[in-house]
Formats: sequence, structure tokens, C-alpha cells
Amino acid sequence: MTIPFQYHRAPRLLALAGAVAMAFAAGCSNDGSSGSNSNNSAKPGEAAAKYQAEISRTSFGVPHIKANDEGSLAYGVATAYAQDNVCLMADEFTTVSGERSKHFGPTATRQTSDIPNLQTDFFYRIINDDEAVKNAWNAHSAPMKAMIEGYVAGYNDYLDKTGMNNLPTACKNGAWVRKVNEQDMIKLLRRYAAEASSGQFIAAMVGATPPGQNGLIPAVPPKAGMHPMDPDYWVAMRERTGSNAVALGKDATDNGQGMLLGTPHFPWRGALRFYQLHLTIPGKLDAMGAALGGMPMVNIGFNQNLAWTHTVNNSAHFTVHMTPLDPSDPTKYIVDGKPQAMTRKTINVEVKGADGLLSTQTRTFYSSQYGPVVVIPGQLDWNAGMAFSLNDANLGNHRLLEQWYGMNTARSLDEFKASIDRTTGLPWVNTLAVDKEGASLFMDVTVVPHVTKAMQDACVPGPFKPLAARGLFVLNGATSACAPATDKAAPQPGIFAGASLPRLVRSDYVQNSNDSAWLSNPQAPLTGFPDIVSVDNVEQFGRTRLGITQVQKRLAGTDGLAGRKMTVAQLQALALGNRVYYADQIMDDVLALCRGDQADSGDITAACARLNQWDRTVNLDSNIGYLYFTGLWERILRVPGMWAVPFNPADPVNTPHGLNRDNPAIATTVRQALAAAAQDVAKMGVSQDARWGDVQLATRGTRRIPIHGGKGTDGVYNAIGTVPSGDGKLEVIYGTSYIQTVSFNKDGPQVQAMLAYSQSTDPASKHFADQTERFSKKEWITQPYTEAQIKADPAFSTMTVTRKADGKVAAKP
Repeated sequence: MTIPFQYHRAPRLLALAGAVAMAFAAGCSNDGSSGSNSNNSAKPGEAAAKYQAEISRTSFGVPHIKANDEGSLAYGVATAYAQDNVCLMADEFTTVSGERSKHFGPTATRQTSDIPNLQTDFFYRIINDDEAVKNAWNAHSAPMKAMIEGYVAGYNDYLDKTGMNNLPTACKNGAWVRKVNEQDMIKLLRRYAAEASSGQFIAAMVGATPPGQNGLIPAVPPKAGMHPMDPDYWVAMRERTGSNAVALGKDATDNGQGMLLGTPHFPWRGALRFYQLHLTIPGKLDAMGAALGGMPMVNIGFNQNLAWTHTVNNSAHFTVHMTPLDPSDPTKYIVDGKPQAMTRKTINVEVKGADGLLSTQTRTFYSSQYGPVVVIPGQLDWNAGMAFSLNDANLGNHRLLEQWYGMNTARSLDEFKASIDRTTGLPWVNTLAVDKEGASLFMDVTVVPHVTKAMQDACVPGPFKPLAARGLFVLNGATSACAPATDKAAPQPGIFAGASLPRLVRSDYVQNSNDSAWLSNPQAPLTGFPDIVSVDNVEQFGRTRLGITQVQKRLAGTDGLAGRKMTVAQLQALALGNRVYYADQIMDDVLALCRGDQADSGDITAACARLNQWDRTVNLDSNIGYLYFTGLWERILRVPGMWAVPFNPADPVNTPHGLNRDNPAIATTVRQALAAAAQDVAKMGVSQDARWGDVQLATRGTRRIPIHGGKGTDGVYNAIGTVPSGDGKLEVIYGTSYIQTVSFNKDGPQVQAMLAYSQSTDPASKHFADQTERFSKKEWITQPYTEAQIKADPAFSTMTVTRKADGKVAAKP
């Protein structure tokens, strides 16, 4: 493919002229500030600046990046991010280009995945082929292309200026560290877009081979909950990348203005780590918050007038299409009675052998008109009569940058909402926002295949109707009438228009914790949407129920505190109070069973002793009763008939609750689960006198930092996920990441935030663990936002980075 790279003279002359005009316009900003950076003009005989950005740093390494145009802003973002996380970024570029096997071997895995490199490489080469990347590039607007070009230039200039021998240890002189181009950035954006759709079908896509041929992946039926056509898989996925959010309007806050809590639960490793930053184009953009690696936009944050956050939503962003096959050829499928040949894509992947030599592995992959063929043995089988294809709506979504740009620059909640409706570029997240006037907003507006309720009734084959009722759709591919419909108001074919999707504006509150849009506010349920968008009348997660309960008690004045309005401190207490919601629902009954005649085994006695003393939280000083509880809960949470009071759609916040302990079978199951949980704890080798802060840790060099919080599936708002470290400890790998509270007063946004895992992935950086220490102590950090606040910060420093039009690079303090 051909992309207009930065060295192509004619296109760059036009772009440079546009940048100069934009810089001139920005020079007279409406807030009275100067729109120019220092050293912006060239001296006589010196080349003009092609990109120039001012990077100021404040405490904890947060960069405040100012530039006069989009390309220069992205140049500054890339520079700052590389200074802190160059190895992480280089690793991700290797991944999305399908080059992991070349450098790390075919069977190794990346840090955040258990999928072998060879599968990952084939997958990214399938979705990021030349034509797809070219089409995605062409779909971007000129300002967004300028941002991509600027980011590429900033990253490459950092590598040149630093030198491969001076990179951090993790990638020093790594053969896989290379300069990138605009194609690489497009591939990265497509990787983010597909995260909650085809990104979860890697094994199913790479393992799809015609009947009788040997596949790359053995055809072993996956376990329940371990593949993406099982609803429980998505529950677990939203646990790893889930979030909580509460947006309070003027009727719910102590000062009568908007107040926001955002607590994403994202991986603590890899490119899905957030990075704090503040972006400014004078007179045009002034947003601060956090972004994913490689994103030159604030994904979650605030500006002068409003604040927003995201939660992973419950909508489906893909459909699977079941097509009959030509009996004479399993690579021909039949639609509307006519056989069609599947398209074939032959892909080569370079593979590093055990001897260090490279070889090439080649595979051919097949697609129908709906998308690539996928196989999940026992459920989506490719046999002589049938095949299944995956339609990923987000692979046609090239609007991520445009979407967040519109949100970053919005001057009011109405503008903010309109930008989301118009662009419909959010791939898989709800949006919750507040403005300084005191309105709160919930929007479940993302890229969703256009499958109406009527289509659901007519097009979902009988065996797959139970899945559709839980939001997973297999459609009859034999007729084109069952393909996702086109809405003329939508920005791409086959998806719902933004304006037709759920939203709610309130003066009291809205909230979400990865459940459907239904109970954003129980006083105004959002109902009647297609199941592919939002499912009604279903049991809610514990985090959802906890959030609603806490806010409702506060507003009703029944939480034992004075007043009926929420303060920032109370919102922060909700975020990090570490209450285990499901413990409050069942622990009285569990302890009653502990006192029963049959609770006399040694294992049960040990468990009951700690549970009886447990405070039902996961704070650092809590005892290890939580280990027994979570082992019990994971074994009983899906036992039929477990609840004394089952779920009632008419009372979804308070049901289900209570153990059905009078049922002998349930009582026996609970005691058995207690005994098994006790055996698990004994195998861990945890001291019975240990505190939770002794067990759950984040390792930073030689320091092991205690981390509070617990599993989101246990109903812990401060959701934290771990893996055993082999020494009786649990190492944190995902959970609460960038956490912020935003309120407004006459001086503008008042923000406290933390990045739980800290800014840098480089162990040599002073910002490798500093915020992790603060998170451990629940010490929120006030964010400097205005120029005066930034310059007054005790750690303030500043530098200007420049690339001249002749390609020369300069950086000076």
C-alpha cells in the first residue's frame, strides 16, 4: 500500500501550510493565553519547525504537552510516552505487525496473554493486511492523519536520539525494536478497536481449516467459560477490563455541581495500561486524564467544562453467521440459494527456530461475505454441511481518534453528547460524564451490529436463541435478509446509528459497573432495546448493586452520615472502601452453618474461625478470612437454588440475597465448598495470622507493595485480579488502574487521581512505583491543571522538542 509519509514533499507542503494557518488562528485564543510555543519561529537561514511541542513534567512524572497543531501535539505525546514506556510500545508494535514469532519464537507468549506467538502473528496479519490498513488510513480525516504522522515522527526521533544501546534493559539493542510508520499506527488502532470482538476469537479464527485438513490448533473442545461463544467468558473478560463509574448531578452533590468517579479495572501490564497526560492546543483543546499506549488523545479525563469516564459495555460488537455449504466443496457456501466461493488469504509468518534460524510458516485462511471462518469445536464446527463466519463491526470502525478528539474538545455536555452520536466511534465502552452546571450523562453508544428484535426472532436459529437472550448472536447466513441492516444515519454500514442507542441525562445520578444499560438509574430504567445492545430484567453484578445501594443510601440519608448529598470524600470512600458485597449477602448464613452439627471437620473449623473474625472487607489490615470467602464463593455462586430470595426483576437492586441454608443439599454444598477453600489456603502456605496486605502484592524491583482490593466477581468495587507467585503471595496483574474523582467549583475542575501501577514500566525510572505506593496508602493525588498550578508544582520541569522541516531534531530544556 502507499501512505503519504512525512518525507513526501507535495502532500507535506499542503499539510505544513495548514499547520501554519492553524497555529496563527490558535495564537489568539479566547482565554487570553498565547497560542505559540517558545522557539516556534526559525532564525534567519534556519529551517522552520515541522513539529514542535513543549513538554512540562509535574509530580509523579505526569507530562503536560502543549503544541499549536495536532501533528505537533502527537509528536510531543510520542516523545513523552517513549521516555517512560518505550519498551512496552516497541513490544506492541511487534505484536500488531505479526512479528513475534520472528523474534521470540512461535511457542512463547506475550506478557499479558496465554496465546502462542504463532497464533497471534497469523491473527494480526489476517486483520491487518495491506488492503485493510490502506482503507483505514484513507478513512481518517486530515487532522487525524496529521496526529498519526506526528506520533510516528516523535517515536522514531526518540529512538534515533536515544540510541538502541541506551534504551532500558528490557529492550536494549533488541532486534525487535525498530522505527515505525503510519501503517504500524493504523494496525495499533485496529488492535484496540477489535479488543472486545475478533480480538477474543484468535484461536477460533486461526484454528479454522476446511474439513479433513490439519489445523494450526488441535480441535479440542474448549472448557465451559473459556471461549467467546459462552456468556460466562464475557463476564470474565469484563472482570479483566471492567470498570465502575458514578456521575452525580447537581441534586446529588454538596456544592450543586457535577461530580464524577471513574475506576477502570484494566491490565497492569501491556499496552492496555493507562498513561497520565495533559494535552493542550491553545484555544482549541485543553484536556487532562489518561490514555492507552499509542493514543495521542485523552481517553478518560476532563477539561474546563466537563469530565468523563468509560466502562466496558455489555453490547455485542460482532455477529456469527451460520452458512450452509455446497456438498461438493466445503469452501463454497450458499446464500439466497446461490453457491459462492470463499475468499482465500494465504499468509506467511517468519518463525525463529530453536537454533536461532528463521523459517517461514504458511497458512491459508477462508472468509465468507460475512467475515473470516471461525471454529469452536462442539459449538461452531466447520463440517461438510456448515461453516460459521465472524462479522466484526469494529474492524470497520476507523473513528477512534476522531471520537476522542471530539470529546476532548467539547465545550459543553450537549457538544460532548453530539460528538458521540455523530461519530459513533467508541468501540466497546459506555460513557458517563458530568458538566460544571450539574448534569449527569450515561451513553451506551458504541459500534453494534444492526440486529433488531424482529431480526432476532426471525434470524437466530433455534439452538442459538438462549445465547441471543444473553447478548451473543448467531444468525442464519443462508439468507442476505439476516445480515446486519444498514442505517442511513450511521457512519458505517451494518451498525446502529448513535442516536438510536441508550442514553440518560439526570440531575441526580447515573452509574455503571459493566452491566447492561438497563439500571443506569433504577428510577428511570432503560428498556426496549434490542438484546444485542442491552438486555433488560437480568440479575445485576455485585459491583452494580453495591454502587447503586451506596449512592441511594447517601441521597436518602440512611447511611449514618449527616446530610443527603455526596461529597468528594464520600465518593472516594465508595471507590476504595473495599467492601465485599456478596459477603454481606451470605455471610450470616455461612456462619450459621459453621455453628451447625456437621461443621466439625478440621478444614471447616479453620475456615469458620477466620470468617467469624473477618470484617468483610479487603483492606490491608483485614485478616485472611477473605481467602476462605472467595474460595467458597467461586464454588457456589452458580449452584441452582442457592439463594433464599432469588432474583426479582421488580427489585433488582436488593435481590438475590441470603443463602438457602434450610435446604439440606445447599447446606451440604456450602460446607463442602468451605472445606475445599480451606484446603486451597493451606496449600498456599499462608500464615493464619497474616493480614490481607501481607498476601496481595505488587512487585516493583525488590519492593513488594501491599495492595488492597479483591475480585470484582465477589462484589468488590475496587476490583483487583492476581496470580499466585508461588510463595504464598498473590501478584496483582489487573484491576483498578487510573482512578479519578472530578468536581467543579468557581475555579474550574478540582481533580484527584492515581495511576495505581505508576507511569513508567522502566525499573530504573523514579516513576516506576511512586504512585503504586500512594495507591497502597489510599493517598489521592491532586492534579495540577492550570498553567499556574503546573508551574507551582514542586517537581515542575519543562523542555521543548522540535523536528525541523529538514528532518533535524532538537530538544532543549
